[in-house]
Amino acid sequence: MTYFGTNLKKIRQIKGLSQQAFAELIDLNRGVISSYEEGRAEPKIETLLRIATYFGIPTDDIISKPLTVNQLANFTLIEDSVTSLSEEKVLAIQEINLKGEKKDIELQKILAHFDFVFYVDENLANKSSYEKDSILFLKEVKKETKNHSQYLTLEKGMALISEKFIPAITNYAIVGVLGSLPNDQNTILQRLNLLEKKVFGK
Repeated sequence: MTYFGTNLKKIRQIKGLSQQAFAELIDLNRGVISSYEEGRAEPKIETLLRIATYFGIPTDDIISKPLTVNQLANFTLIEDSVTSLSEEKVLAIQEINLKGEKKDIELQKILAHFDFVFYVDENLANKSSYEKDSILFLKEVKKETKNHSQYLTLEKGMALISEKFIPAITNYAIVGVLGSLPNDQNTILQRLNLLEKKVFGK
């Protein structure tokens, strides 16, 4: 038995990554990461080397001993060694509280709450209240919950928005939007216009 699964989970949590985000980072699928963390599978040597290289951790350390938080904090990540574009202005996103105080945030921690993003194409924009090129933040769900009001489904190359969970196919809960949000006021106005046409024939 190795410490790989335990260490992998610790690395992922310290970096604020979901299993899905971690899997995409090292070109694997979420199920494989889950099986590693639960000790149901051991990695191939190339996977072990990829993870060790990416996070700058000796392969022997990942498999032979439990890593501590302090050790992980001291490892130099490859992304830290990438030359920064100091000549260019970089957009910095910050958190602001009710007192107007600002502090830096790690964008990766925010993105780790989502499994996927989906860019709204013209076809979906025509069939929904989301504008073309809006970005939908999605979380794959296995059953309907009261926490989600809209779902995205992909069937036969078509994206559809539904207000109900559809069994027997993969459902992605829409948990965030970058771009235009569905506008309830516009929907109400559209319904009133339709009613007016039916009643008054205009």
